[in-house]
Amino acid sequence: MATFTQQNHWDLDTVIAVDHAIDPEYFANAPEQVAENFERLLSRDVFSEADAQFLYDWLLERGVSPAFRQMLDHWLEDELKHYQSLRRCYRALSGVTYAEMDQEAEARAKKRNIEPIADLLVDEFSILLMLAYDEIGSTYSYRRDLAEFYCHFGREIAKVGQHLVRDEGQHFSNAAELILTLYPERLKDVSATLAKFDVREKQLARTGSYHGTFFLDHAQEQARFPTDFNAVTMQVIQARLGIAAMPSQEKVKRLWQWKPKGCQFVPV
Repeated sequence: MATFTQQNHWDLDTVIAVDHAIDPEYFANAPEQVAENFERLLSRDVFSEADAQFLYDWLLERGVSPAFRQMLDHWLEDELKHYQSLRRCYRALSGVTYAEMDQEAEARAKKRNIEPIADLLVDEFSILLMLAYDEIGSTYSYRRDLAEFYCHFGREIAKVGQHLVRDEGQHFSNAAELILTLYPERLKDVSATLAKFDVREKQLARTGSYHGTFFLDHAQEQARFPTDFNAVTMQVIQARLGIAAMPSQEKVKRLWQWKPKGCQFVPV
């Protein structure tokens, strides 16, 4: 079987130790409220990454093509590494113990519900496109988080953020490449399908809803994005698939450089 998946290889323990501690100097020098907001951000991101296992299991129960399975195996390996790395960041920043995180993860797992988005995942093409949609959004979101939060708390924390950005970007590219390889005849459906994702995510965002399924987890933090975030990321997806022009660099940079008026960082 041909290989369509590229992977960013990095060793978790080399990047950040399980007992990593942040030098108090970083807390003292960080901009006002950044530590508190970073802690709040991690309290969501840690568990959203853990939801990858649920999605993986659900997809395998449905059945996937061999090429998609190959990609999913690499994807899950990365996402579970993200989960563990973010746990280490969260513990170092907040003092929340691993045991407390385990309890929270168990409680959240009981509330997982694929039904609010199941009608969007009608076939492998739509699932791959939603994966591309989710991962490109995460790429730009983590890129901003790296500049606003991760970079203030030492080399180890910053390195985690850098790998998150790189991994999510690679996941997006892998999903796009599989669409081009396996479903070229479905490119005509990309625009309408992306529009459905956008509508559903905005519906979920009105109540801050996220149902623990990994997909559309950005619905719980839409206020952190510029209003054209989805429109620009959807154009990036279409450009990667060769069916639209790439948005301007100014529009793309704004995805991670935008801040609400009067704010030094995007409130969490």
